Amino acid sequence: MLSAGVNIVGFSWITSPAATELEVIVLDWLGKLLKLPEDFLSTGQGGGVIQGTASEAVLVVLLAARDKALRRVGKNALGKLVVYSSDQTHSALQKACQIGGIHPQNWRVLKTDSSSNYALNPDLLREAISHDIASGLIPFFLCGTVGSTSSTAIDPLLALGKIAESNNMWFHVDAAYAGSACICPEYRNYLDGVEQADSFNMNAHKWLLTNFDCSTLWVKDRNALIQSLSTNPEFLKNKVSFCPDFLFCSSMDS
Repeated sequence: MLSAGVNIVGFSWITSPAATELEVIVLDWLGKLLKLPEDFLSTGQGGGVIQGTASEAVLVVLLAARDKALRRVGKNALGKLVVYSSDQTHSALQKACQIGGIHPQNWRVLKTDSSSNYALNPDLLREAISHDIASGLIPFFLCGTVGSTSSTAIDPLLALGKIAESNNMWFHVDAAYAGSACICPEYRNYLDGVEQADSFNMNAHKWLLTNFDCSTLWVKDRNALIQSLSTNPEFLKNKVSFCPDFLFCSSMDS
């Protein structure tokens, strides 16, 4: 009864202005604790948004990246889009590809080994991208990891980000497991290169001890999410669209 009495419908600014604006403030606080680039804060074109899980965060940014790529190369090119990750990347990426309509043969799972503590090898990535481009395919999404589930692998973000940028790819960093630790100055170096990323997620419901579900996602361009995930039924229209609104920044509508 107590939780029902203080519960809110917080999916939109119009249903709960306080919850929406507190989310903006707190995610900016957390972004600053992580020393994320200012591009990821609400004062610019980006910002943070709470997702239910890291799987939702990966899905949301993959859909945004897919639609951004299709606007550039044409909507009929879906079957040519290619995703890249290591064999340590969480299976959430595979599910996101399935939901997003990415051809199963167009997910490149690059092998890792113990010599690099199972980090993604930039040279293997360059080779795979070059081969795909020569084959007429379109690289569009790269997922790096900070703390993989099976091996706590940490990918070289700076090198991967430069490769993604040079090939016009969306670079996402999944720090669901170890991202919280990077608040500590002695571990912040594991996020070096995050400034190259288009999006970044971590799970506050792991080491920050918040209740499940609280997976935080930051993007440099929130309009990319809005363009990909917006719907406009009559019952959602309101006169305060100028206010921050997370309704179209997640895979859920409530």
